[in-house]
Amino acid sequence: MNLTTLKYFISVASLGSITEAAQEAYVSQSAVSKTIKQLEEEIGVKLFDREGRTIKLNQQGKLFYSYVSDSLNLLDRGIKAVQGSKNIDQSPLNVLFTVASPLISKIILRMQEVLPNISLNIHQKNNFAKDLEQFDFIISTAKIPNFNSIPITTEELLIGAKKGILPNKDFIELKDLEKYIFVGLDKETELQQTIDQFLMAHKIKLNYQYQSDEPATVRQLIASGIGIGFIPAISWQDFETKNITKAHIYPEAPLRTIYLNSPHHNLTDTQRLFSNEIANVFLQERDAATKYLLI
Repeated sequence: MNLTTLKYFISVASLGSITEAAQEAYVSQSAVSKTIKQLEEEIGVKLFDREGRTIKLNQQGKLFYSYVSDSLNLLDRGIKAVQGSKNIDQSPLNVLFTVASPLISKIILRMQEVLPNISLNIHQKNNFAKDLEQFDFIISTAKIPNFNSIPITTEELLIGAKKGILPNKDFIELKDLEKYIFVGLDKETELQQTIDQFLMAHKIKLNYQYQSDEPATVRQLIASGIGIGFIPAISWQDFETKNITKAHIYPEAPLRTIYLNSPHHNLTDTQRLFSNEIANVFLQERDAATKYLLI
C-alpha cells in the first residue's frame, strides 16, 4: 500500500467510477482497477459494491474512506507547514507583558520548541505609552485602540495568604477583607487598577500597608505572612501552592480578562505561530488551574 494507491481509492470513492478516476489521474482504467483490487486483497476486506458500470463504497469502505481521507488531509497540512516554514521571518519579536509575568518562562520554553530560531525581546515595564506600535504583541488587560485585540483568558482573582492567617475554608466574604493587612501592587499597575475598580464599585476599603511595582515582591510578602493579597487564579497559579491558602471571594469574585494585542493587521507566519502558541499556553494554564476556577 502506498500513497498513490490511497489517492486512487479516494478518487474512485468520490467519483463512483473507475473510468472517471482513471481519466482524472491520466492513467489507464485497468491500472486503477488493478490497484483497487490489490488494495482490497492487502487489507482482506471488500471496499466497494459493484453494480454494472457503477461502483460505490460498502459499509467497510465508508469506514476506511474516513480514515484515509483524514490521513491524506493531515499529510497535506504537514507538507504545507514544512514548505511554509522556509519563508518564516527570522526577525526578533518584540513583546510587552504588562500582566501575567509569571508565565513568561513557560512561553519562552514553548517558543524554543516551536520557533527555535526566533529571538524574543521581552519587556515588562510599560514606559512606552507613546510608542506602542514598536511591539509586535502586547499582553495586557486593556484593549489597545487601533490594535487587533484577542481575549486569551479570563481569570478569577483569589485571596492568598500564608497558611494560618485565613480561616481554613475555600471562601471569604468580601466585607471581611477589611479586617486584614494587605500587600499589593502599585496603583499604576493594571492588576491593581482592576482590583481598585472592583473594590470601589463595592464600597470596600482595604488596609494596604505595603505596595510594590514588582509582582515578585508582592508574592514574597504574601508568602512571608506580611499581609494577604490578591492572586490571579491562572497566571499566578504556581505561586507557593504548598504554603499558601487560596480563597474565593463571595458573593461576587473579581475577574480580569487578558488580551493579546497586536498592531499588525496582517500577521507574518512567525507572528501567527507566536500568537497561536501564546493562546495555547494560556489555555493549558487555565486547564491546570481548574481547582481554583469558578467561571
